[in-house]
Amino acid sequence: MNNLTNIESVNKELNLVKYETIDIKNLIYCIRGKQVMLDSDVAMLYHY
Repeated sequence: MNNLTNIESVNKELNLVKYETIDIKNLIYCIRGKQVMLDSDVAMLYHY
């Protein structure tokens, strides 16, 4: 598995969830020249 194409996140039950890099890139916005993510999207990635 290539770390550049997949990112793994661990949820509360310690089960691995794989996210495609392209899926996460769609959650990143450019605002005033800075790359940001919404707090709700970060919470979803970390299962909170």
